[in-house]
Amino acid sequence: MYDWKLVDPFLNSWVLMGQAFDAANRATEAELGRYGMTLAQFHILILLDCSKGPMTPGDMATYVFREKHSISALLTRMQKTGHVRKARSKKDQRVIKVSITAKGKDLLEKVKPIGLGYARAQFASCFSEQELKGFDLYLRKLRDSAVKSLGKKMEPLPRGVLDTPALAT
Repeated sequence: MYDWKLVDPFLNSWVLMGQAFDAANRATEAELGRYGMTLAQFHILILLDCSKGPMTPGDMATYVFREKHSISALLTRMQKTGHVRKARSKKDQRVIKVSITAKGKDLLEKVKPIGLGYARAQFASCFSEQELKGFDLYLRKLRDSAVKSLGKKMEPLPRGVLDTPALAT
């Protein structure tokens, strides 16, 4: 692996951020793969497990920054493995509601220490809690700027969507 040191500090930070993101995701995916799970599936199970009730694919796509069609395909695969349940809304038959199944919860409990444990270990080995708070501020600024350039805006999660303040392992 090459340690890039570019003259342009903005490009250098961009490259470093991309390398850190890609390396962390690949390491996590390798561990999740032992359970036949991808990082995208992990994120969906976490979201569904924390939500107060079933969610629509569109809502889920918004929370995980993916296109609705890619979430729908992912959910179809997850339904086939028995990890999620899709059902039509009783109020509006056009609306699909997705919930986590008992099998999905069991798998999530097995892999949560992998996904969240890796993230905690990596951050704890590099940053103090104070540094992490500052890092979060920088990441939020960058994320919000990118989202704005896409013509969207960041909104807080609706009350009750995620009831778990910190995901415990």
